Amino acid sequence: MKKSVTITARVTPALAKKLTSYAKTAKRTKSQAVEMILDRHIDHERAVVEAISAGLASAERGEVYTTEEVFAALKAKSEKRRRSPRRKAA
Repeated sequence: MKKSVTITARVTPALAKKLTSYAKTAKRTKSQAVEMILDRHIDHERAVVEAISAGLASAERGEVYTTEEVFAALKAKSEKRRRSPRRKAA
């Protein structure tokens, strides 16, 4: 058996009810359900936070674009795609 640690968290009664219902349906303990849910989602959440932090740092360095610059780049890309020959489906 893997070593484990105890984590205490406060949740709303509604969330606790959802967790209990899910655990019962999945035939798992609430602890097992929480571990599984955290394991499945923590990497994604970390990636989101890191991307936001990188974006904020970029903005603080002045690496930003105006709305006009963004739309001009999108328009140019769209026009380029329209002019290129289309590939046939395989």
